[in-house]
Amino acid sequence: MKPIILLDIDGVLNPAAGPGEGGDRPALTLTAEKIALVRRLADLGRIAWVSTWPADLTAGLESQLQLEVEPLRVVMVLRPDDDDQATPKLRSVARWLVRMDALGEADWDSVVWIDDVLGADARAWAHNHTQPVLLEKPTPDRGLAEVHVVAVEVFVTGAAGS
Repeated sequence: MKPIILLDIDGVLNPAAGPGEGGDRPALTLTAEKIALVRRLADLGRIAWVSTWPADLTAGLESQLQLEVEPLRVVMVLRPDDDDQATPKLRSVARWLVRMDALGEADWDSVVWIDDVLGADARAWAHNHTQPVLLEKPTPDRGLAEVHVVAVEVFVTGAAGS
């Protein structure tokens, strides 16, 4: 089983911001622990950023991660009423997954979504999605941890054995 792994940045990877090279943008640095955890996730499935961060900042994170396969980027089209939802990114994620499938670019057979903002609406969506879904919700102060990666490993191997 090879899932698409929808990965948030703030509250999940929590990169440290420092002064950038002569520009307005900060330089973002991931801890060695977060790099190791994301690399383990990338061994389990295809990473896709689920973030409103600009491409140049996610590219900086990608250069630190040095993954074999470049992460995809979920197109985030947040509408004003999305802020009122328990999971503001849910509609964008659902639309992106449908679009990728319609384009024949969805080569995954399950979905893992790791985000610090996942509400009851995301759980209902996951329950009704056509593929198996695992939702992992790190606490924003700690972010992605060993327990979350182990849950993904169990999900992938457990679903493969069924």
